[in-house]
Amino acid sequence: MDGLDVRATHLPDGLPGDQWQDDDVIAGYQRRTVVLGQDSEGDSIATFIRKVPASDDADEKRQGRCLRKLWARTRTTVFHTPERRPRPKAIMYIHGWNDYFYRRHVSEYWESLGVRFYAVDLRRYGRSLRSGEISGYIDDLHEYRAELNALHDLIVEEQGPDVRIMVVGHSQGGLIASLWMNTDHPTHVTAMALNSPWLELQGNRMLRIISTPVLKGLLLRGAHSALPIPDPGFYQRTILRKLGGQWDYDAYPFSDEQQFLPRAGWLEAIYRAQAEIAGGLDIQVPVLVSTSDRTMLQLTWDERMRESDSVLDVIAIREAALKLGDLVTIATIHQGIHDLTMSYPRPRRRYFAMVTRWAAQNAWHEEFPEQAVADALATVSAAGERTTNSFDDVVRQNDFEASTTRIV
Repeated sequence: MDGLDVRATHLPDGLPGDQWQDDDVIAGYQRRTVVLGQDSEGDSIATFIRKVPASDDADEKRQGRCLRKLWARTRTTVFHTPERRPRPKAIMYIHGWNDYFYRRHVSEYWESLGVRFYAVDLRRYGRSLRSGEISGYIDDLHEYRAELNALHDLIVEEQGPDVRIMVVGHSQGGLIASLWMNTDHPTHVTAMALNSPWLELQGNRMLRIISTPVLKGLLLRGAHSALPIPDPGFYQRTILRKLGGQWDYDAYPFSDEQQFLPRAGWLEAIYRAQAEIAGGLDIQVPVLVSTSDRTMLQLTWDERMRESDSVLDVIAIREAALKLGDLVTIATIHQGIHDLTMSYPRPRRRYFAMVTRWAAQNAWHEEFPEQAVADALATVSAAGERTTNSFDDVVRQNDFEASTTRIV
């Protein structure tokens, strides 16, 4: 891929999907389609998603109200200091495997703090999957540079040259984000926050190395060969309300059924990407890697899975995380599940509070108004609840359960 221009191009003017249009998955949101051109599977598209923007006046009030009040109090008749608008802040969100963007509560949290939230449905996922395509398939994770560069450029175009962007990646999205940050070193991106990123195979690096010859043998049957990896459905059980979880959402709210099967070529791409991580990356912005405090990978259901990562090995993730760059913070969220944003209310609150503090210091270098954060935390904690849980609005520093920073 080196030396190739893999940036996506927007659809030509006048074609459907060129401009923002109403999203038919999340009310109050918009989507925009980009054409990515050819990859190993043919032509493909990606879809960007954002909340319908507030009016300019309302947006200005939300983002600058507290700072303008403070500046107004400190000005005197002698010194007339011009008001400065805070630099725009944005998040660029990348979903995981067998996934698409539907986490409205995550977007609403950041939007309430004045951070513009953009998400992508990667090629052959969710809104971007077209008839005849193989769900989620790719044979080189670096090819996602196309949609990530396109979304990055769109954010800068819409939010202005002073925007500070924090990249957020979940699970496989965290692996993809890490490769992109290491390869492209995108401008305007000031930090990266990863939520249970798939940086290493379940188990450890040796398991990946030992199993590689087996995967090579499966590839002889064809890169599209489905792998006999059963999914017992335990993770869905920790999320969906009808299965005892916290959340109501349609797993596949699309016209065509999306059947995600792990395939040999895709898994080899994962292995190669994880080998890159193990060899050490050079991500030049602060990185936050957050995981649950416990992994439960087993063949039988256990109710404790509702407070554990039942998908990935958190110890392997933490060890691999130190290979991402010179400034890596590792955070452990007690009783969190694989997607920490969908945990039970208390660990979910811990996660959002911790990421907010970290992002204020490392991504945007600007503290959020205390009351705005308290209100946002109360709202995000209540999202998806089956019952009302009450606990302190003040998030203590020790909620940042076990964090370490590596500076080289």
